[in-house]
Amino acid sequence: MKKLIKIVERRNLKERTEPLKVFEDRMKDSMALEGAILAKKLSEKLINEAKNQMIVVMVSCYEAYLRDIFKIIIDEELVPLDRLFKIKQLKDLRFTLKEVEFIRKKGIKISEIVCNYITFQNFEQMKQAFSIIDIEKEFSRKIRSKSNIMPPPEMEIKKSFSKKEIEEIASEWANEFFKQFVKNKKTFNLKQLYSSLNFLLQVRHLIVHENIKFKIDQDEILHFTSAIYEFVIILNDIVQELKKKSVES
Repeated sequence: MKKLIKIVERRNLKERTEPLKVFEDRMKDSMALEGAILAKKLSEKLINEAKNQMIVVMVSCYEAYLRDIFKIIIDEELVPLDRLFKIKQLKDLRFTLKEVEFIRKKGIKISEIVCNYITFQNFEQMKQAFSIIDIEKEFSRKIRSKSNIMPPPEMEIKKSFSKKEIEEIASEWANEFFKQFVKNKKTFNLKQLYSSLNFLLQVRHLIVHENIKFKIDQDEILHFTSAIYEFVIILNDIVQELKKKSVES
């Protein structure tokens, strides 16, 4: 019952909008923070602590996107709902009559239940859940289709712009850069992408739950950022294709 109560309590905490937009806005804030940290003269200890916290923020952006996009897949019936029976985490899911009545009274949707009983923090369990859209096959197809030709995003900064405006433009540019980069460049194969994200989740777990601090260099931040963008942008494209097929059928 506790999880069902939390579903209702959390409904109004976050404005529902496009999952990709929410992801991009949070990631832009994260990259703006990184730029501000590097631009200031801080001790190595403080910079390293900030980078550890950036890892936590990036993973939270990634997990929130996965949960939101999974809800869309179910709510819009982009795959047959009987595929949900393939998800191992749901096989032992049972509700008492009292819980069933609570679900009915509060109008709790299947997508809300499913997404609160799936652990998106565990990479293998996440993959198994997304097997309902043949995630490995679709990701392999998307990675193979890249052209390796990247149009550079434009950036225009005028002398009259304030420092705040310049920071906003820079974070917008960084967001567009990573989107273009992962859409075109063949940086990861599927095994490398999965390995990078799985490692990132493990690092985040140790930072949050074991209070372990890591010394993270700038190349590692860029690598993890690229991996997260790659996964999210490809997954978003796959879901958009499913939506298009749904409309056409």
